[in-house]
Amino acid sequence: MYRFIINYEYRSITAELPIPPEVFTTKYNGKNAVIDLINSGEISILKDIGLRNISFKILLPRDESIGVNPSDFKEPLFYLNLFRNIMADKKPFRLIILRTLSDGRSIFGGEIMLSIEGYTVLENGGEEGDFYVELDLREYRAVDIKKAEITEKGVVEEVVREAKETSAEYTVKSGDCLWNIAKAQLGSGELYTKIAELNGISYPYTIHPGQILRLS
Repeated sequence: MYRFIINYEYRSITAELPIPPEVFTTKYNGKNAVIDLINSGEISILKDIGLRNISFKILLPRDESIGVNPSDFKEPLFYLNLFRNIMADKKPFRLIILRTLSDGRSIFGGEIMLSIEGYTVLENGGEEGDFYVELDLREYRAVDIKKAEITEKGVVEEVVREAKETSAEYTVKSGDCLWNIAKAQLGSGELYTKIAELNGISYPYTIHPGQILRLS
C-alpha cells in the first residue's frame, strides 16, 4: 500500500492524501547542449541532470469512508486551500511516500522537496462534492549560502553546512511526522521505522505534540 503525505513546514501542516494516486509520473530533465562548430558540425555538451518534474492526479472524496485513513479524514476544501496557499506563499513543501506491504512491513520510502507549478481542479456531474486534482510539481533545491567572496570574475558563493549532533530524545512538535523527525535528527527519513520500533509505535505510526521519542 502506498501512502502520500504532504509536510508543509511553513504553516506547520502535515496531512496524508486520502487516496494515493493510481499513477505517479516522474520526468527527468536533461540540460545537455548542442553546439554547431564551423568545421566540425554539431557536437553535444553533456551537463548535470536537471530538476525533476512530477505529476499525478488524485481524488478528494467527500465521503470519509472512501479514504485510506478515515480517522484522519479532511474535507476536500482543506486540500484545495492547502494547494492554493503553497502557491501563494511561494514556498516549497515536502512530499513523503511510504510503501507498506500487506503485513505492515515497510519496504522503502522516499521524500522530495517540491514546488507547485500548477494544478487543475475537476468536478464530474453526478459526483457532487468529489474533486479530482491534477498536480504539476517540480523538484526544489535550496542553497544555504553562508558567505560570498568577490573575485575578478564576479561573486563566488560558498556553501557551508555545519554538522549536527544527534540527541538521544526528541519532543514531538505540531506538524511533525516520523519521517521528517528521522530526516532532521538521524539524517535519513528512511530511519522512521527505527524510531517507531524504539518507541513501540505501530502502523499507522501516530504521534502527538509533546510526546517524547527515543532516538537511540
